Amino acid sequence: MMTHMAEFLATAGRRLRTSLGKFTTDPAVRVGILQAAWSVAPSFARGLLPRSPSHEAVIVGVNGTAQYAIGTTAWAGISTLAAGVPGHHAGRRALLVASLGFGLGGLAIERSLRPRSGKNIAVATAWAAAKVTSTTSLAGGLVITSDVIAHDVLKRKPGILTTLALDIAAGTVMASGTLVRRHLRARKFGVVEQERHAVDRAKSPQAYASMVGISAGTTVAIAGLAVSEQALSRAVDRGLSRALGLDLGETGVLLGHGIAAIGFSAAAYGALKQVRARMLRDNEVYEAAYPEQPESERVSCGPNSHVDFDAIGKEGRRFVLMALDNQMITNVMGEPALDPIRAVIPREGSIEDRAELAVQELDALGGFERSMIVVASPTGVGYVNYIMAEALEYLTRGNCAIVVPQYAMLPSFLALDTTKEGTRLQGAVLDAIHQRIQRIPEVRRPRIFQFGESLGAQVALDVAAQGGVHRLDRLSVEGGLYLGVPFRSTAWNVWREDPEIIDPDHRIVLAPDCEAAPQRRGMHLMVIHDDDPVNKFSYSMAVKRPYWFGRPETRPPKVPREVLFRPISSFVISLVDLMNGMDQSPGSFQRVGHDYRIDMRESLEKVLGLRTSKVQAEAIEHHLRSREEMWAQARMVARNLTKALNTISATLDKWGQPAMTVEFAEQQGYQMPPLLQKARTQGILNTLGETLSSGTSDPDPSA
Repeated sequence: MMTHMAEFLATAGRRLRTSLGKFTTDPAVRVGILQAAWSVAPSFARGLLPRSPSHEAVIVGVNGTAQYAIGTTAWAGISTLAAGVPGHHAGRRALLVASLGFGLGGLAIERSLRPRSGKNIAVATAWAAAKVTSTTSLAGGLVITSDVIAHDVLKRKPGILTTLALDIAAGTVMASGTLVRRHLRARKFGVVEQERHAVDRAKSPQAYASMVGISAGTTVAIAGLAVSEQALSRAVDRGLSRALGLDLGETGVLLGHGIAAIGFSAAAYGALKQVRARMLRDNEVYEAAYPEQPESERVSCGPNSHVDFDAIGKEGRRFVLMALDNQMITNVMGEPALDPIRAVIPREGSIEDRAELAVQELDALGGFERSMIVVASPTGVGYVNYIMAEALEYLTRGNCAIVVPQYAMLPSFLALDTTKEGTRLQGAVLDAIHQRIQRIPEVRRPRIFQFGESLGAQVALDVAAQGGVHRLDRLSVEGGLYLGVPFRSTAWNVWREDPEIIDPDHRIVLAPDCEAAPQRRGMHLMVIHDDDPVNKFSYSMAVKRPYWFGRPETRPPKVPREVLFRPISSFVISLVDLMNGMDQSPGSFQRVGHDYRIDMRESLEKVLGLRTSKVQAEAIEHHLRSREEMWAQARMVARNLTKALNTISATLDKWGQPAMTVEFAEQQGYQMPPLLQKARTQGILNTLGETLSSGTSDPDPSA
């Protein structure tokens, strides 16, 4: 038996060596590996924001795998053209000539198209293709040259040391050239914010080990997907050939890849539908920190409201239950205040019905009796920044109404296909409110503004995409605040290219932060941080150089000047920036990326024409932070306590015992801990709510 096992292992070893030999000596594979090795250095280029070592590992893996796939495919195409006749193999001399010809041709085209590579997608695609052709030809030329030297001149047998090792060394040399070029550009043009590194330092050797593991895992996963696609396409090709009784040749390969692509696309679409369905279910779940509908007569779902508590989703329920009252505002501002109005319009029904409901809701809650109405377009999940709402209520001393027309119940990245509906809804609500206030005597008409942040900013600003700012004037909209306008906004892109088209009176103002914004009546203020990836990102970045990646001296502040734009590599880095741009901590306001909480109060003052004393402004800022911290604590404690109580109840139920209560425990002589004494199953949640509603800056730690 041992003899058979030894023979089996020996045979397996020979087959593995044969496979590795074929793999490492395949010129197309070697070109791909060389390009993957070269791509490591560009993967460490600075983005808009620092990234963690684990995120850097993902970038290295994705970028390396993509460059490998591009290199192998492109060189296979060049080799086929060099062979001249289908089915033939090109010699080394022909391959060297082809690499030189395609390399010089690709470089010439790339240089000629480079100035226009950011103009349109067609030119950008041609430029990227020329760049790939030139780099692949260079890599192929290095591979063939190393073969000539190692095998023809030095007479070494083909193997890993004379093929793959040389290719990786050549890739390292190419990567070193990238680093030297980046260093020279940094010396020439300067480094913006030198303390902002590309990758945050790892805090331990384990972090570096994790980085290597993640990079390898990402590479294996993407490579596995590519191998699966290749296997599926070949299986389709063989199946069609057998079914038709003839060899389809390249047509069969093409059909195989096409059918495989359709299959993968269908699977991805099905997975996306499942994710959307799960997100919708999660949004309908009642949070433990917000268990009961509000009692206030001035918010939706209260006694005077036409809106059901279960119709506005998780974010809507948070919004109405976190509303300030007149006493809380007075305590902060030191002046008499009113109860502010908060209205949330659920997404069910036609756009016309929802616009009519918005007017009915404002009427029922007393919104038209306030001096100001702000139509706040939410993000995809129905979220409106609580900091904005509270800052507005403090600044107006409660003399305001906020109405939130919901157009989706999904995270923004899953709600992108609903923004057109959202813009139509925003316009319809503004029109309905405009029609209603015409029946109010002019001296008592409320001022109308609109607000949007992130995807909500796109929806609100795009109301002006058709008809420009004059359309907002016709709807009685006096001004607006738009924070972190996404790259997808039609109005933003039109305005950036030519402001006169939609803003002939120059009332749309762009500022990188609230301090740089002017105070001007009737303006529509866009506050967009220079390092906000939500505004800077674009799908076309896979091949097209974006406007902010132009000549170093023309780049916005905080955009790295030494970094060159590279197709795919820059796109992958920007995707990671997009994730990091929305990283926020409760109560910690920072002017970084897509976090606009620090700009909220002052921006509202300038847009709305409101004023506060220095003492009042400081008090507002303090309470905005402390309340955000308290609500975050409340949600965390309530969520985890509910999980614990559910686990306890489930265990007791298995034992056939009733759920534990404080009274039962005390009857048995057991003194429960203070946390569970307050709980009484869900009672702690009410205690937390009372603590927060009182305006206390420090919640009871035992709660």
